[in-house]
Amino acid sequence: MKELKFYGGIGLVMVLAFGAIWMIKKHSGPKMEIAPHSNNSPLFEANDKPMTIFLKAVEAENGRPYNVTAVIRQSKSRYNQMKQAVLAFLHGPRTGKFQVPVPEGMELNEYYFTPSGTAVVDLSTAKIKTESFGFYEEAVFIRGVIEVMAKNFFEVKQVKVLVDGQDAPTLGGHYALGTSDTSAPVTATAGTK
Repeated sequence: MKELKFYGGIGLVMVLAFGAIWMIKKHSGPKMEIAPHSNNSPLFEANDKPMTIFLKAVEAENGRPYNVTAVIRQSKSRYNQMKQAVLAFLHGPRTGKFQVPVPEGMELNEYYFTPSGTAVVDLSTAKIKTESFGFYEEAVFIRGVIEVMAKNFFEVKQVKVLVDGQDAPTLGGHYALGTSDTSAPVTATAGTK
């Protein structure tokens, strides 16, 4: 009888251990599920209503951050609205008092939105002049992407920046990339106004 209880206890411990190992393997590491979207469909229709969004810009004289507005279209798809916002930021004003902190040559390869709320912005840096894109410019740009997505779309919980479809340690060689929690505090370098 004691042997039966002993072996039953060992069996229970083994089942629990294997269950714990299975759960750890199943839930270890972030698995990004990218929702498929058709690249052939337009981002909006001609009769879609305008929608005002906020873009992160900097004052040309002193580099202080400001919010400026841009207009996109209220397409039927929230994904399409998000992609329009990324494009509006990348092609925002580069002259005048307030300018977007986007280096010339930065291009969008693709935009994805995962079921878990991660906005994935895949950028091409091939045409950027790296000598004009230092740590500060890179940090302000990344923070701008995060704020454009988080402040305009409540569904966005995290922002992930890829370089040519790949995880990269940096965008332009200076600022470490990774998935950013949009609720993280803003640093003094790339503050908000």
